[in-house]
Amino acid sequence: MLKRYGWMHTPRDARRLVFFCLLTVIAAPILQGFAEDGDKWVAHLYFADARNPFLVAEKRVMAKSGDPVMIGRQLIEELIAGPAEGNSPTIPKGTQLRAFFLIDDGTAVVDFSSQFTENHPGSCRMEQLTLFSIVNSLILNVPKIRRVKMLINGAEAQTLAGHLTLAFPLTADMLLTR
Repeated sequence: MLKRYGWMHTPRDARRLVFFCLLTVIAAPILQGFAEDGDKWVAHLYFADARNPFLVAEKRVMAKSGDPVMIGRQLIEELIAGPAEGNSPTIPKGTQLRAFFLIDDGTAVVDFSSQFTENHPGSCRMEQLTLFSIVNSLILNVPKIRRVKMLINGAEAQTLAGHLTLAFPLTADMLLTR
């Protein structure tokens, strides 16, 4: 019947038509997804492993932004919200992000509310997991961030829970990550 219209001359043409139709049906949803997800990206947030004293990456689909400060804020808010895949939170309950900014030398400054220290469980390992959950999540997801300085209620703190200094900006530590 199609041959009657003059554009299909061989069985090969018929196979091409079927292939093209199948390709269209299969590719349309995929291409639709690209159009909708073009403004999204996958971040790796680091939370405490529920069974081992290490950090594990958890993927999150997030809104894409060209602004590293907006991305950094979004990452911290996601860390505060906690894990979604059965891992343990690293930021104490009640903690709020007060401010986030980026200095030209690549230092991200994160200012947390007082609950960051007041509600922290306190062990040396938990302090490490908390700090490097934040640092690794920022540095490994935002290329412009090279180090992270943390403040509490707008002021420098000597330590989070008595074990690790907050006097200097921190860099990523993958030895805590599995």
